[in-house]
Amino acid sequence: MISAGFQLSSASNNSPFEQYSSKLPASVRGALNHTTDISSLSARFSRNGYCWLVSGQTAFVWPASSSNRITDAVIHQELKLPECALGQQANLMELFSINADDSDCCSCLVITCDGYARYWRTIVRPNDYYDVKLEFDQIEILCHFKDDICVCGSYSGRLYTIPCNALCNKAYIRPSSSSLLSSIGFGLKSMLFGTSRQMKDNEILRCLHSLKNDTSTQTTSTMNVDLISLTDKHLYFWYLAENDIQLVHSLDLQEMFAAEALQEQKLNDNNRNVSCISFSVTQETIYVLAIHHTTQDYRLMLGIFSLNHTGVQRVSMVFLENHLNIRLDEIIVKPHVRIFAVPNQPAILVHTQKDAFIYTGPDYSVLLRASFSNMHETILGSGLCGQRLLLFCHVQGLITPRGQDLMTNLLSKITNDDPYQPMINSFHAFLIRNDPGGAVDLFRRFINTIDTNQLDDIIIQFAIFIIDDPTLQETNDLTRQLAKKADIYNYYFSFLKLISVWNKLHVAHYNNGIYHTKQILQQFGEKLQCAKAFAHASQQSLYLQAAFRSTSRQNQISHISEVLTTIIVGVIEASRTIEIQSYEEATRLLLIAFDSIHKYRQEHEQESVIPSNPIDDEDFTQSIICQPWILYEQNLNDLYIRHCTTHFEQVLELCESREVRERLIQMISRLIYHILDEYRLYICDLYSDNDLNNDMEQRPWINYKQTRSLLIKLFIKLKEFSKGKQLAEEFEDYSTLIEICDELKDVEQLRIYVEQYGDKFIVIFEEYLRLKSARSVLFQEEYFDLKSVQHYLKSKTEYAWMVDIKKREYENASLSTLQQVAETIGKRQTLLAISKFALLASNYNEIRNAEAVKLRLNFIENEENLCHQRLDLLSNLDENERLKQSLISAKDMIKNLVLKKNTSQSLLQRYCSALKILSQME
Repeated sequence: MISAGFQLSSASNNSPFEQYSSKLPASVRGALNHTTDISSLSARFSRNGYCWLVSGQTAFVWPASSSNRITDAVIHQELKLPECALGQQANLMELFSINADDSDCCSCLVITCDGYARYWRTIVRPNDYYDVKLEFDQIEILCHFKDDICVCGSYSGRLYTIPCNALCNKAYIRPSSSSLLSSIGFGLKSMLFGTSRQMKDNEILRCLHSLKNDTSTQTTSTMNVDLISLTDKHLYFWYLAENDIQLVHSLDLQEMFAAEALQEQKLNDNNRNVSCISFSVTQETIYVLAIHHTTQDYRLMLGIFSLNHTGVQRVSMVFLENHLNIRLDEIIVKPHVRIFAVPNQPAILVHTQKDAFIYTGPDYSVLLRASFSNMHETILGSGLCGQRLLLFCHVQGLITPRGQDLMTNLLSKITNDDPYQPMINSFHAFLIRNDPGGAVDLFRRFINTIDTNQLDDIIIQFAIFIIDDPTLQETNDLTRQLAKKADIYNYYFSFLKLISVWNKLHVAHYNNGIYHTKQILQQFGEKLQCAKAFAHASQQSLYLQAAFRSTSRQNQISHISEVLTTIIVGVIEASRTIEIQSYEEATRLLLIAFDSIHKYRQEHEQESVIPSNPIDDEDFTQSIICQPWILYEQNLNDLYIRHCTTHFEQVLELCESREVRERLIQMISRLIYHILDEYRLYICDLYSDNDLNNDMEQRPWINYKQTRSLLIKLFIKLKEFSKGKQLAEEFEDYSTLIEICDELKDVEQLRIYVEQYGDKFIVIFEEYLRLKSARSVLFQEEYFDLKSVQHYLKSKTEYAWMVDIKKREYENASLSTLQQVAETIGKRQTLLAISKFALLASNYNEIRNAEAVKLRLNFIENEENLCHQRLDLLSNLDENERLKQSLISAKDMIKNLVLKKNTSQSLLQRYCSALKILSQME
């Protein structure tokens, strides 16, 4: 037998629960220790602070909420319950105070499943009670409504009101000597206790909740709702008149959950059904737990609804991670699953008899689980006791969800007359009071008082309030504060979705420009994540601590870029020299910054999607895409280039250790990757593909290409070709890839690049051929095995004859040179000579028309003679200058001779030269 020692285990520090009280009545501890069938025990809590444990026909009652919860001596009462063949249950027993001002005077009502009631005016006198036989259906649930009135519900969904004073008036008091059966009074008609109301057929009643005895629930609703009931299909809202229970409103939850599931899964699966399990009400919010199931498996769904002066509205629905170890048939017929909203923190508790889970975080995506199974734990009961949520466990006793430190003083320095105060109140309702419905209602009131065109600016300003909240300056625990701020900022995103603003965000004013609101919010989150990473790293980095101290706004997260600037600039000491240790530490910190941003983007991928809606602002002509803050704020882009080039080269000159050198090269390679990746993301957002192809002169694109080439070619200079190759392939720097292949004479790799990148690569290769090293590439025979290269060279007249000669197609080479246009006399002579040599080198046996070859040779000879004639006309210049002169036609040469533009020859010589040129033309 496991002893009820009541010490909270569950790997204690990591458990989402903490001990509430280890002091239980001795008789309660005895019942827990000596009951062989733990499933026969059940417990429950009341709003007025009492706890009771039902064991057989005895109920142990004691106050659970006291000023000193651990050490106070526990005073309890033992109440004798009426006999019932089906056994007694704690959920059919209710403790309440008829007079709210007198909590010490506690009354008790017990109903058995088979229709007997026992009522104590006060539990101080346990032997003074009233027994009544009720003509009700099998009762499943009992709850206190108000004053002396309770409400019970049958398994089929029929509700009954029970005025306890009527029990006193109509019942017979049990004589002390008589047996229990003889003490039961005559059966009372149910109409004495108010008219019951039947819900729809084939529905199973799950839960009841009274809004009258719930002090945490506001009663300002104009719906005039007193009671809420949940079945497996519907949520009902009731008004209790004097002699009637009137239905005010109902929600078809089965239809709503099914529609949400279909939309979420993007498929039409008609074989899945929905069954509601449990619900919880807090403030103006209703949480409903349901299962979306087939005949074999099921998923958990959470629906959140608001109940306020405008009625009942759906707030949100999400799927929860499912770890319930319960069979499908059990959870549908009679589930032992309860859900509670955890007071004063954004979390919900879901528990079975053997396990308990806390869902928290944005969209309830974070699951905290206690290790109950390792302790063979059984949860006997749960509920709100006063304003605290408690669980009664067989082994651990009374436990409660561990409180989350969400900085309840967040934005507390904002004055009451601040225009953002209603927005702050709405956010606090969501974050601190765990009241999403109330948050939605407060925000609706707030938005009715402002110009909706200013909403995006308000959202941005409120985000700045969160990340730059002045309470950060009041603590030395910077790491904890930033961690909590990061959590709160994530909740802020969920809050914007909750109030139906997230999908309506457009653009906002920021840094003297207009940008996408979501992108600004994302950059704030990146800065917060970076500051959080720096705060953790500063504990072991004196260099970073000095950088924090030297910045003027170290407590303002929105200006974290100043710290990055200080990190880079601080590498150079006052002596203008670089220390290897300082440079390595600065590089490590920059990598931490980029890694933190990358991590944030991975975790918030959905939030970073930019809307496609255009900006409707005629006065704004600049780009609406935010420049990456980690590149452009505080002139960081230029500082990065200096750090990765000039500073890096200086450090390598000082570095004597090969191990340190390799480590630095590896770090700089990673840093350059992050820098270029930021540039690439920005360029992709800034331009569409068409823009890039049609307008290559855009300044950001040109800057990106120049920065990319400068940083990657650094590794070619260092002979670190593998790292340069990896970066060039990642960022498609084709010119660098060609240069690396040329440097390494790696023809096979060049072939792969041509096939991989296609025309884009060939275009860059064309530019490379114009460089000085183009001839070294061109006259490597192996390159001409590349079909793409051959095709390109053949398309260029100046290179076509070279390809023909390499391929030994001499006749084609001769024609190619003759067809090529020459700008100078010297080039024309060279091309004619090449054409002649190529023609002479061709195999005459393979030439079909030998006569044509003779004619072509004659043509070449005439063209050569014309070149000599042109040179003769320039006898006043030296030979080199004459070869550089422009090539003029034969007709122009004749005109020059006739018009006496050359005075070095006589008239007869000029006319003879003209006739000779004329004959050559013929």
